[in-house]
Amino acid sequence: MKNSFRALAAVVLLAGFPVLVLALVAGIVVVEVFAFRNRLSHGLEFAVFAAPATYVLLRALFTFDRTGDAPGLPVTAEAQPELWALARELAEAVGTAPPDEIRIMNRANAAVFERTRWFGLRVTGRTLFIGAPLFAGLRVAELRAVLGHEFAHYSNRDTRFAGATYRGRVAILRVLSGLDGASWFSRLLRPLFQVYGWVYFAVSARVSRDQELAADVAAARVAGTAAATGALREIEALNVAWRDFVRKYLMMGWDAGYLPAQPAEGYRLLLTDETRAHETARLCQDPPEEKPSPFDSHPPTAERIRVLEAAGVISGPGAEDRPASELLRDSEEVLGTAWFAELSDEGRTKQRTDWDTLADVSSRHEFGELAARVLRGRSVSGVLDALDAGQLEDLADPDLPIPADADQRARQELVTESARIRLSFVALSQAAGAGGARWTISWSEVTALGLTPRYSGTLFPGIDAAVAGDTAALRSLLSEPGRVSSA
Repeated sequence: MKNSFRALAAVVLLAGFPVLVLALVAGIVVVEVFAFRNRLSHGLEFAVFAAPATYVLLRALFTFDRTGDAPGLPVTAEAQPELWALARELAEAVGTAPPDEIRIMNRANAAVFERTRWFGLRVTGRTLFIGAPLFAGLRVAELRAVLGHEFAHYSNRDTRFAGATYRGRVAILRVLSGLDGASWFSRLLRPLFQVYGWVYFAVSARVSRDQELAADVAAARVAGTAAATGALREIEALNVAWRDFVRKYLMMGWDAGYLPAQPAEGYRLLLTDETRAHETARLCQDPPEEKPSPFDSHPPTAERIRVLEAAGVISGPGAEDRPASELLRDSEEVLGTAWFAELSDEGRTKQRTDWDTLADVSSRHEFGELAARVLRGRSVSGVLDALDAGQLEDLADPDLPIPADADQRARQELVTESARIRLSFVALSQAAGAGGARWTISWSEVTALGLTPRYSGTLFPGIDAAVAGDTAALRSLLSEPGRVSSA
């Protein structure tokens, strides 16, 4: 089956979706009318099903055409003229309409999203989303390739109906998210639409994969082959780095009530860290070879790179080997604001602080929580008394997994190590409370512990000695024992 026919079939399926919904609603109405005419009680009984089922179906229909609130920070042409000029140039170059709006979001990708009517068949507006991490990690030429690729999805220059086919995949997924299974009626009807989506994806998958390759060609045409392949390689690494950054750094102080004041600065420092740079270079050099599913809309990155390189070298515009962030005025402030724009109401209540302070307050909070679980309301001196009495298992993790076939020696080693770790939580929390321990940010290890001369070289040997049965050194070091709170 040729792709033009597949694309046409996908558009027909897309147009048929509202017909399916309305047919189901009409069927329910007919049965309801028949039930009322037959017997009033039957009509009332069936209405218990008919009313919520009709609501779910109509909600799915409107979800199909719904755009919702757009994420990210909107940037105007007046505020960011160079970025807007680039977007308009690239849209024209690939043969599609320019965006009506540009938003910077806190994800490591880019997308063009259309506001539609008539179930995705009529476009009323277009928004270009660009991830803040792309500005931090790409060069201008590579970002040019990324944006050229996204605009090309909505161009029919390479495959007729390709833009509508791509739009349809987005719309069908939006419908399935609307049937979220929150009610049993939704759960009952969802499988029918999943089958419809399965058929649509089966028909359109080949078109979508070929359209991805066609969009890559368009990216090479407007930015050069080197920039297009470089962007594909870099985005693989940027996605990995961004996930780590969000999980380990951006959110590190959340439970303690803090967020970083300069998230863009932190992400840039993470990317330039020597350890991270080696990992980035490895991913760029050797992108993962994934085995694609028949329903995947994207070919594997490695395959996309091979296709581009095999097509021959296209020279890109010159003098664009500068950081993509230079397209923005006041880039670090804009990128930081973009991340905060998507915060929840709870997130907006968090205090903002510098990275070293964030590392310290989050670590203090974490170790305070851990210490409180170990102490269980006891004083530090009470725990040390238990160690003096040989009650090592009392300090070890009560849920410590010990293999059934472990002998006495192995069991003792596991218990001792668990007790050492848990005593470390208490000792570090006490030391931090006394001003003897402070954590700073580390872009290779998340945080770095610093101890004052009183504790440096003595705290951890004291912990080892205490676990071995001699608590004197640790008692002397933690000269102000007391209860550790969970605050």
